[in-house]
Amino acid sequence: MNEHYLDLPISTASARAASAIVTFAEELVSHGNGCQAIFVALEADPECALAQAYAAALFLTLMTREGQVQAAPRISAAWVHAAGATERERRTVSAITAWGAGDTATAVQQFRQIVEIWPHDLVAAKLCQVLELCRGDIAGMVRTSGMAASIDDRDGRSLGLHAFALDQNGQAELALRFARRAIDMSPTRDPWAQHAAAHALAAKGLPFEARALLRAHAPGWQRCSSFMLTHNWWHLALFSLELGDRGGALQHFDDHVWGVRKGHCQDQMNAVALLARLELAGVKVGRRWDDVAAHVVPNAEDGIDDFLDLHYLYALARGGYDAAADSLVERLTGRSLTGLAIGLVSHARGDYQAAALALGPAQVLVPRLGGSNIQKALFADLYADSVRRMTSAARHWKQAA
Repeated sequence: MNEHYLDLPISTASARAASAIVTFAEELVSHGNGCQAIFVALEADPECALAQAYAAALFLTLMTREGQVQAAPRISAAWVHAAGATERERRTVSAITAWGAGDTATAVQQFRQIVEIWPHDLVAAKLCQVLELCRGDIAGMVRTSGMAASIDDRDGRSLGLHAFALDQNGQAELALRFARRAIDMSPTRDPWAQHAAAHALAAKGLPFEARALLRAHAPGWQRCSSFMLTHNWWHLALFSLELGDRGGALQHFDDHVWGVRKGHCQDQMNAVALLARLELAGVKVGRRWDDVAAHVVPNAEDGIDDFLDLHYLYALARGGYDAAADSLVERLTGRSLTGLAIGLVSHARGDYQAAALALGPAQVLVPRLGGSNIQKALFADLYADSVRRMTSAARHWKQAA
């Protein structure tokens, strides 16, 4: 045994490996850009099961086929050395193994059990929330984060996890209280709590206050992972749009949302969703779809996550990658997402009647998708735009007749 993380022992004889694992945990929980520290731990002690499992988890968060390929040997190595690990560490290896196999239901169940027994384990709580969100399991998010938040005197970032879950569960006022407590406890190390507070303020109909809160914390985001950096700026752009600053929103896209890691799936999703909303607001985005779509192409055949694939699909169709878009429609149809797939492609190609007819009935599918309430609202917005355009066209033809 060596260094502890929040009173959780780490099974390694290497002080360097233990220190690197603690750094990785801190960076993961705080959405920092230093998660590569886990590879320092592997270099120092390749026989550390926890380090191997955490490295696998880092690859799995890429949500790509290549990430799964890279995770597989780390998972195998973790099991080879699991005999010398603690029970918590072995349970972690098991949960990440299920995740790597695509069995996210089992992974969530096992991560949740870890948090129930060891509520200090914020890595397990964070990874569990990632998967719960991808599965659309809002009740599960509230339950798991609530167990972690029960030890808020130890680390306020558990409160940020719980705040986000509460907001997604329609409890904006309570979510805001938890988020503000989390920010007070970790004012510079909890961008997720800042994000949760913005969500809650948006749900309360306070976009000006939400924008002000995020602007106040924006200087600290340079230490964030590309997802957290671009996603919080994505929210700032949406609030700017809502408050009538369309030029500012477009500038946020160019300066902060698109270009940090163009190959990363979450950055691509942020870009697709913001470009679509900019166009819905009447903003001319020029050739920006060309660049986004070109970077989406390599990930579009992975089939890791429905929510991501639907964003990829819209980008491919808007960027003119018709063959790739049609192929993805076929694959999404096989996953019972026909209406959403056809509706998105139709809207992207300007066939608003077909889009309205497909997207309307398909709205019932949206709650089971991953993503936050604000992210999922895009599908309703595209449907509403399709109906508006279809109605306007019908009125025009009627008048012409």
